[in-house]
Amino acid sequence: MLALGIPPFVWEARERLLCRDDPEAFFAEGVRPRQARALCAGCVYVDPCAAFALERPELAGVWGGLTQRERQALRRGSEEGPAAA
Repeated sequence: MLALGIPPFVWEARERLLCRDDPEAFFAEGVRPRQARALCAGCVYVDPCAAFALERPELAGVWGGLTQRERQALRRGSEEGPAAA
């Protein structure tokens, strides 16, 4: 079930997750990259969460320790491909 854009691995996790406990923190205006990383620090799902959000450009907020702007930049970089390096 993909309710509210939250991936199933977050809903089904047995661990206590800050994104489940305090979702407003992840969607606050003006979250800086350092704050985003701090929000997700220590989460066992940081990598799958980032991958999930990178595949879904419509998602706002912090996902996998990345801000929306950081994810946009990563997507642009991957669209340019290895020839751009």
